[in-house]
Amino acid sequence: DRLFIRELLLGVLRWKLRLDRIIETFYNKNLNSLDPEICNILRLGLFQLMFMGSVPDWAAVNESVTLAHDHRGERAAGLVNAILRRFSREGEPPFPDEPSERLSFETSHPLWLGKRWITNFGEEAAESILKACNEKHPVFIRVNTVKIAPAELIAKLLEEGFVTVNVSGMPHYFSIQKASGLFETKAFNNGFFTVQDPSAAMAAELLAPVPGESIVELCAAPGGKTTHCAVKMNDCGHITAVDISSARLGLVKEAVKRLGLKSVECVHADAQTFGKRKNIKFDRVLLDAPCSGTGVFSKRLDMKWRIKEDDVKTLAKLQRELLQNAAGLVKQGGVLVYSTCALESEENENNVAWFLESHKNFSLECDGRFEDYIGEGGYLILPHQMNGIGAFAAKLKRE
Repeated sequence: DRLFIRELLLGVLRWKLRLDRIIETFYNKNLNSLDPEICNILRLGLFQLMFMGSVPDWAAVNESVTLAHDHRGERAAGLVNAILRRFSREGEPPFPDEPSERLSFETSHPLWLGKRWITNFGEEAAESILKACNEKHPVFIRVNTVKIAPAELIAKLLEEGFVTVNVSGMPHYFSIQKASGLFETKAFNNGFFTVQDPSAAMAAELLAPVPGESIVELCAAPGGKTTHCAVKMNDCGHITAVDISSARLGLVKEAVKRLGLKSVECVHADAQTFGKRKNIKFDRVLLDAPCSGTGVFSKRLDMKWRIKEDDVKTLAKLQRELLQNAAGLVKQGGVLVYSTCALESEENENNVAWFLESHKNFSLECDGRFEDYIGEGGYLILPHQMNGIGAFAAKLKRE
């Protein structure tokens, strides 16, 4: 029942725009005039009819009608019955011919995103991105090699009923298709692994920290990149994890404690001003900036309905302010890595170009391991290129 409910909830969130278009077509009125309770029942029913082959059509219709009757009475039940049965007879209305409108409805994404991605990446790539954002992917885990070897973790998880699959080209990453109960395992509680998408590994790999160095991560919560850096340093050195939210910083502390890492210090502070008064300098600085999150829609289904196009410009301004302070924390000869989980040029390569223009003592560094994803201002992984999750990162070296 838990898995079934999860599938319904996430499925309706994922396909909401497409479902609403069908409801509005057969309702023959504006969706805003429909009782929200009935609208949700229709969404649930349509999702089962369209995407859940394990549910017979008659069962999806009957259960939806019963729900409507129980919550809103006989008239509402009749409306739900009429719309769902009409869909069963006639099917989905044809999509518009205009490319951005077609992709918006077909993949259930806001229209402004379809237009933007067609402009930025071309129609074919935009379609691949939008479809990848709807993919259900496995849980990815990263081995805590400070505590355990990869082969030993595989054996321990197998003992607890979990089958791991190697992630190509990433020796310390595994995928787990059936992950229900994974976080109740001894392996998890003993800190033998943490959850992290492979594309998110790029930031720490570009930072390339080595044992004994001083590192700071700005906007560190929830701690995936912080702990990745600590493991790459074999927990030898000092990492300062900074976040403005004390609640989210608590997530970093929990992860550090569970993984048994001693090199991380958590600091509650604003990344825009951290270190200014004391003139602190670090060997390497990682800024994982707050962003629109347009690269992670496949796992943050609610985000695509909350983010607005104007938010991209607002976030880009904040990111530049954070970059300005981050630059002042880098020692001479040190490294600054700027990363986001966004696909938007304003938040990525445009910010890097602005930074290099206003900070002549920094230069953009290349890393051959990510040459497949190289762009003008860093490395951009598009969702369809790596497990449905996108990311951007740029390595900036101070002369």
